[in-house]
Amino acid sequence: MSALAVCGHAQATEFNSSFLSIDGESALNLAQFSHADYTMPGTYLLDVSVNDQYFGRLSIDFVAGDEPDTSYACLPEALVSQFGLKPKLFETLPRTRDNTCVNIESIEGAKITYVKSSARLKISIPQVAFEYDDPNYIPRERWSDGIDGAMLDYRVIANTNRQLGTGYAGAQTNSLQTYGTVGANWGAWRFRGDYQAQTSSGGNATYGGADRNFQFNRLYAFRALPSIRSTVALGDNYLNSDIFDTFALTGVTMQSDDRMLPPSMRGYAPLITGVARTSATVTVSQQGRVLYATKVSPGAFALQDISANVQGTLDVTVQEEDGSEQKFTVTSAAVPFLARRGEIRYKAAVGRPRLFGGAGITPLFGFAEAAYGLPMDVTAYGGTIAASGYMSLAGGIGKDLGELGAVSVDVTTSRASLWWNGKTQSGQSYRFNYSKHFDTLDTDLRFFGYRFSDRTYTTFSQFSGDPTSYGLAGGKQRYSMTLAKRFWGVSTYLSYDHSSYWDREADDRFGLTLARTVSVGTLKNVSLNFSAFRNQSVTGSGNQVFVSATIPLGKRQTAAANVTSSSTGGVNVNAGFMGDNGDGLSYSVYGGTSDGRPSANANARLRTSSYQVSLQAATVVNTFAAASLEVDGSVVATRHGITPHANGANGDTRLLVSTDGVPNVALSGSQARTNSAGYAVIGSVSPFDAFDARVNVNKLALDTQVTNPVQRLVLTDGSIGYVHFEAARGRNLLVALTQSGGRVVPFGASVQDAKTGKEVGIVGERGVTYLTQVQKNSELTVHVGDTLLCRLGALPDDLQLEGAATPITCNPEAPIAGGS
Repeated sequence: MSALAVCGHAQATEFNSSFLSIDGESALNLAQFSHADYTMPGTYLLDVSVNDQYFGRLSIDFVAGDEPDTSYACLPEALVSQFGLKPKLFETLPRTRDNTCVNIESIEGAKITYVKSSARLKISIPQVAFEYDDPNYIPRERWSDGIDGAMLDYRVIANTNRQLGTGYAGAQTNSLQTYGTVGANWGAWRFRGDYQAQTSSGGNATYGGADRNFQFNRLYAFRALPSIRSTVALGDNYLNSDIFDTFALTGVTMQSDDRMLPPSMRGYAPLITGVARTSATVTVSQQGRVLYATKVSPGAFALQDISANVQGTLDVTVQEEDGSEQKFTVTSAAVPFLARRGEIRYKAAVGRPRLFGGAGITPLFGFAEAAYGLPMDVTAYGGTIAASGYMSLAGGIGKDLGELGAVSVDVTTSRASLWWNGKTQSGQSYRFNYSKHFDTLDTDLRFFGYRFSDRTYTTFSQFSGDPTSYGLAGGKQRYSMTLAKRFWGVSTYLSYDHSSYWDREADDRFGLTLARTVSVGTLKNVSLNFSAFRNQSVTGSGNQVFVSATIPLGKRQTAAANVTSSSTGGVNVNAGFMGDNGDGLSYSVYGGTSDGRPSANANARLRTSSYQVSLQAATVVNTFAAASLEVDGSVVATRHGITPHANGANGDTRLLVSTDGVPNVALSGSQARTNSAGYAVIGSVSPFDAFDARVNVNKLALDTQVTNPVQRLVLTDGSIGYVHFEAARGRNLLVALTQSGGRVVPFGASVQDAKTGKEVGIVGERGVTYLTQVQKNSELTVHVGDTLLCRLGALPDDLQLEGAATPITCNPEAPIAGGS
């Protein structure tokens, strides 16, 4: 046990206790100070950290060592199992004290340090001892499924547009769009329903081909299986494949979940860019399912809120305020997915395809795909889809080329008996993927695959769906490329998407964005932006160019000017300013011309703890006048009550915070503040990642105190986490306590709240005491040891920040302390 002893042979020191005699009392024991760094055996409440990662405030036992005058910290197996050590190493670590303590200092280089001054236990372990060589990874033993409850995430967008031009004067279109998620959590299970609804009236009441529409896109249940790093789901869902095209199904899916891997081994989220001529509604969908919709201001936009789990072709619709639309597609695909040596990644499903209108069949099918890591940084992968009358097989290989990037090549073959004409056809599809981040050049290049398909190649969606459907046209070639690079201080983003078909015209989209920050004379940090896009498809073609300059004015205000040119909307010139008050309210006002006609637009957005609301209005003289209202928010219902909040989306992971009933406590990183019941919700917490819930101590009221302002936890996907901050609200007072006979209350006596037993102060010299968090109408008592000495009389009503101590009498006859 000498390995665990804390400074067992340090030089002993003797004290003369007579120098510390107080009031003739000499019952003092200084044995614990006679050895350097010696800790008396006992239980201590300590802040525990491992390699500077905070684990929480835990009770740690210090036990006596085998040698005299030594002790060591006993780390229980339940705690050490959360460190993320290699499983075999963890099993071989020595156990002591009847197998209740784990000796981690048997790991070469490991060290335990008790910092008494800050009540911290610092544990240092070499990274080689961990299962994953990633200091940011939190092992699954520390993940939490949260608490049971229900939730609703909603977004509502209302638009109205009145035409003012000759021949259309008075024509008005009104539309209302809403989408969101309802859900419930029970243990590790998540139940979700993604809904969307649209209604419109007037001249353009044709959203989605109908003036009214409501549907659940997904109605399913899922849960994480951390022990095998997987997720299982059942119900109406979507199958996202790394090899095959995405399609909707009713059935059961199971797949390995990369989000459970260390951050450095995960995928990416797609970026969607474009230009809006007016305050437009941008809708991102996939096979009719709305993934994301929002209002954007005129000019260039970039949407980065799409889930990294979404793959395949995304349909983007930009609906302008004048009723016109631009549509394009974006390819979102995983870069060549590589597996570590000996690691397997997989997806499997059984079910039936779902049809959204039109003809089709729904045969029972089975699906599976997997990737396995081989030596020499090679990954072999493949998959299959099988159904009555249909078979598709795929196989490929990926290679990490080191400094040259990563590459993969695969071939997919299909054989289908077409239900609409009885013919059987076979075909192949070939794909090549490449990606590379050039660290020394600050460049990121991703080539999301060149795919070539035979005319007779049939996807599963084509086999089961309506052969006349526009979206099921036979694909010929498809490739997508992005390049991000800084040239001479200019941030450059280049994208190109191309899809060609055997039976219709090709779709092409090219995008270029340039951005730089410069200083011109007294103007500092001026942002310059240039964006250009070209779309060409069977639904329409056109060019767009956007140029802008943004100048900071100070006091959270910015001046801006921009020019937009498009093939369909002419040239728009705008200038104005924007700003925010630093407390959730932002606004902008612009004026200019639109294709030679005077124009104006304005918007205001308010973010609160419970909701977000945005108002927009725009007009072009003799053309149109439009206005919109967007409201979005969330509601969580648990055993702690119903709590509205403003930052949840799509039934994602969130955190319920309690502050012991203390309201208006601000939380860092969001607009969230606790409500009148002392609850708040932090939304959009990244699952399987460490999250630090923090009280914004800089915004705490003077009469509010939080003893544990930072708490770390890791939540599984879709969970409703819960943390409790020990908060109290009351007056802080400086008083001088005397007993009824005029004698000063003894030094070291404890002042306590009689109702809660909580200590609110310790008596100092000459009875001077600093009382903290004194509640209104509380009864305060003074104790010496276990003996009740007296009760405090009436206290000052006001909060004391400075000044002399207020004299207070302490006697058995004064029952109430705290004022009226």
